[in-house]
Amino acid sequence: MKTNQKTTLTITSLAIGTLLCTPSAFADPAATTVIAQDPTPAPTVAPDATVIGVDANIVAGLTVTGAAGKPVTVTAKGQAPRMATASPAAPVVFRKLTTGVPYAVAIAGRTIGTATPLAAPGAAFGLTVSTTTTTGSVQLDWQHQAARSEGKVNYAITATPSATPAGTQPRTAAAVAPVRATVNVTSATLTGLDTDVLYTFTVTPTNTAATGQASSASMTRSLADLAGTGKAVADAAPITQAADPAPAPAPAPAAVPAGPSTRTIYVCPAGFTDAGSLCNKTQTYTFHSVTTTSPYSYHQQFVQTGSHTDYSASPNGGTYYAQDQWNPNDGSPAGYYAVIPDGYYATVKDAPPAGYTDNGTAYSKTELVKDTAPAGYSDNGTAWITTAAKVAQEVPA
Repeated sequence: MKTNQKTTLTITSLAIGTLLCTPSAFADPAATTVIAQDPTPAPTVAPDATVIGVDANIVAGLTVTGAAGKPVTVTAKGQAPRMATASPAAPVVFRKLTTGVPYAVAIAGRTIGTATPLAAPGAAFGLTVSTTTTTGSVQLDWQHQAARSEGKVNYAITATPSATPAGTQPRTAAAVAPVRATVNVTSATLTGLDTDVLYTFTVTPTNTAATGQASSASMTRSLADLAGTGKAVADAAPITQAADPAPAPAPAPAAVPAGPSTRTIYVCPAGFTDAGSLCNKTQTYTFHSVTTTSPYSYHQQFVQTGSHTDYSASPNGGTYYAQDQWNPNDGSPAGYYAVIPDGYYATVKDAPPAGYTDNGTAYSKTELVKDTAPAGYSDNGTAWITTAAKVAQEVPA
């Protein structure tokens, strides 16, 4: 036993000495060696484990997965609970919920969490693409018409090759593959573009429920052309001609270099009108009818049933007019009150309020109400309006 103990101490001492003498073993990760490891395999998911999920993946709705055929209930403040059941293998889908309102979700009476239905995201517009100081890179800026209850919005950016300009080397299939990116702000720098290719840029707003109207802009000149570094097409093979025995004619005077044959202007897309730096398109309001009803109102009215009017000096008999006894304008002799001997008070329907008519069961009024603005439009107070960026166009110089 003593020998073994001494041997153990010696080995420990050697190990410590080795560590102290070779600090580079810690500095260089590639030189490290695993000296101990837990051999227990990773735990597996129990066979009966169920993953429950609540997704706002449809407009104004929720999808509940993992309910396993049990009843699912969604409840929001001020609304009646809604319940649905699907087959064990299918999700439970709720539609026509109120966007922006949190709903409590319960399976078989047990609350599992809350979720908020989303509206479709608003439109992207006004996309502008600018060059940068980095080769094969552009700066994109755009605007977003935020929609109520759209939640978190991301923007899918795609640069799709649309053409290879004349005077450039042909591009390979790999070189003209679309370039894509996703951001959550309204500007981005896109890299990896082929400088000799024309691209169409598209920005599409998305949330978990839907996609909004995209904004697009197309190049009319390549990045290489703009930078003055375009690639020339390889020269064609020379053509061999028979020798002409006649002396060569004198060379023609050098031609004066021609000026540029085209120039670039920026115009509004079809259907849009120029509004300075942007383009506008308006649409006349449309309306729908809304009928409002109000219940009848009534008042008390005296109905005389007698055929004559008596007069009395006594203040205790009959029903009197509001005039005093000395006022002869009530039709009574001087010093007397006019008395209505026969009659009763009846409940009489009031005349319709201003703007209403009597439809036989209630007072009714029909008005025209402006419709909701179409997708991608906003209300400027006189019409619905949408904006777009100007498009580059080549015209004769």
